[in-house]
Amino acid sequence: MDSVLRSWENCVRGGMRMVGDMYQFAGATMGMNYFTAPWAETMNDFGSFLKEKNTPISSVPWMTENQVVHSDLKVVLRKFNGKNKGNPLLLIPPEAGHNSQIVDYGPGQSLVQCALDHFEGDVYVVEKLPAGPEHTNYSIEDCIRALDSCVQHLGQPVHLVGLCQGGWQSAMYAALFTERVKTLTLAGAPIDFHAGDSAITQMAQTLPMSFYQSLVDMGGGCMPGASIVTGFKLMNAFDRFVGDDMNLFANINDPIYVERYRRFSQWYQFTQPLGGRMYLEVVDQLFKQNQLIKGQVKMLGRAVDLSRIYQPLYLIAGTKDDITPSPQLFAIRDYVSSQVIEERLAEAGHIGVFMAKNVIKDVWTDIFKQISKLNLPDTFDISIPSLGSIRHGAVQTA
Repeated sequence: MDSVLRSWENCVRGGMRMVGDMYQFAGATMGMNYFTAPWAETMNDFGSFLKEKNTPISSVPWMTENQVVHSDLKVVLRKFNGKNKGNPLLLIPPEAGHNSQIVDYGPGQSLVQCALDHFEGDVYVVEKLPAGPEHTNYSIEDCIRALDSCVQHLGQPVHLVGLCQGGWQSAMYAALFTERVKTLTLAGAPIDFHAGDSAITQMAQTLPMSFYQSLVDMGGGCMPGASIVTGFKLMNAFDRFVGDDMNLFANINDPIYVERYRRFSQWYQFTQPLGGRMYLEVVDQLFKQNQLIKGQVKMLGRAVDLSRIYQPLYLIAGTKDDITPSPQLFAIRDYVSSQVIEERLAEAGHIGVFMAKNVIKDVWTDIFKQISKLNLPDTFDISIPSLGSIRHGAVQTA
């Protein structure tokens, strides 16, 4: 379904580009006539606008050179530095209908590059692949198993960095496999899904599960990424369907603005489906029932107990984040046993928390430097850790 929707969109976009060519041709013709010349520039600009706005959707390649070193289920593990340094850092990207390249977005906006520049160790990314017919029953538990497969491939405890959906996945993993995680960094990640004022949570609580099931059914057992992205757009409908176009038209002759628009559109509009079962579990168990913060999530036959997280914990939220408001993330501090917790509020919206230049420069650079300097044990137990209860410890905010 996702590929069908993308093919249809590209056909429509191709037609609009032809219309843009017609406007530009008309503008060039009008410019040759004394009486119509005053309107020629406007016609040309409008043609350029239509062509830029309707550039066919395409996938964005990884900006930074890397190699695939492992694959499992619906993920591949990518390594971004050449020589082996040890002390691995593992980035877990969002998983909400887009590809994983948001962590390597572009010059000055790449978490991967920031880590390569400021973290003293190996840098890896768990890339989330599009769901296909074979992934209709892919579950949250399968997602955690795939993450553990990547960590076991590395054979060392990791500095785990989870973004948005990758954040609650990382928190679950750290609670289940405590000895395999050195530090935990969460950015724009919902943990208490009912905290704050989130339109997504309100929508999930209002609409019945039958609505979400119908979307999965239309996707042949998978959740079309285009449906998820459309939902995001409807949260700020005027800005997404009118305001963005107005801004593009006003800046159509600014090559820097146009290039920025083109790069973001390539990533944002090129969607990929999620496994249907996993998507429905997330809606029901997390958004509707808020089971993670309540300690009711069962995984691998065990309870996901956030109080088992004792590692140094770094939390990054955006002041303008309407997808994951800061209370949804910062709530975790009251449930973990970490003695060191550092909170950061970045001047950014949701996606900006991961790739805005000022956030990467002012926040991520410092965090990567900090976790590099920590002297933490490197022992690695490949067996599943005991999940006996851990006393809820005092929490200090650094």
